[in-house]
Amino acid sequence: MKKFKKIYIEITNICNLSCSFCSQDHRMKENITLEKMEKILQKINPYTDYLYLHVKGEPLLHPQLKEILDLCSKYHKQVNITTNGTLVKDRCEILKHPAIRQINISLHSENEKQNYLEEIFETVDILKQKIIVYRFWTMDDNKLNQKSTEIVNKIIAYYQLSPEFVDKVKKENHIKMRENLYIDKKNEFIWPSLANDYVSDRGYCYALKDQLAILVDGTIVPCCLDSNGIIILGNIYEQSLEEIINSSRFQKIKEGFENRKMVEDLCKHCSFKDILTKNFQSRTRKNN
Repeated sequence: MKKFKKIYIEITNICNLSCSFCSQDHRMKENITLEKMEKILQKINPYTDYLYLHVKGEPLLHPQLKEILDLCSKYHKQVNITTNGTLVKDRCEILKHPAIRQINISLHSENEKQNYLEEIFETVDILKQKIIVYRFWTMDDNKLNQKSTEIVNKIIAYYQLSPEFVDKVKKENHIKMRENLYIDKKNEFIWPSLANDYVSDRGYCYALKDQLAILVDGTIVPCCLDSNGIIILGNIYEQSLEEIINSSRFQKIKEGFENRKMVEDLCKHCSFKDILTKNFQSRTRKNN
């Protein structure tokens, strides 16, 4: 039986922000029900140990998040959550849930909330048993822009880090600040869309090898960047995961990825694979 390193489950596609760098989707807005969540968990249970409770949407908005996490514990899953950070203080008690392994907080989110960073820092202090990753994913050639620099300076002030830490952030990617607390940087990328100008049929991708994604309506897609459900591989509410994995479309796409070849048009219009390709090449050089 094929094991995935992780499976994304979109528990909601509703968000409380509308950031300029995020893709726009036109799907009906909804939260997953507990009944449907358990049905998914039953079907994917043998296929992975790790769940990421997002594709689009802000997972901390789900009104039954605790109950969803209880279900994840019932099926012995470890959970990663990515959030824009605006609700971490309000949902702090839920974020202590034992099912949660890692919390990614997007510090590049566009919002006008007062004391946004202070609330995040104070909440992270409470959640220090969890792995916390501060994300800066709107870099340009790995350089800090003015906003990112201001945030890094606030991080330095709050955590009483040395001024040299700025240089470290400029030069490195995955930076450990203290036990269980990291900064992660990535360049801004073009979300895959058949309408964008970026086109390349070569590159590296983890989809269908290490991961797949399930949208809130049960649609299965190759990865978390197919936010509009363009590459439909099946529906988890109507089919078994084994049936979907063995389908000709799934296998054709997977074989293409293994040969660094993009089969689907949407994948050809995805620039995130350039980041993955560079990471893969960098790891290969280090191993050699």
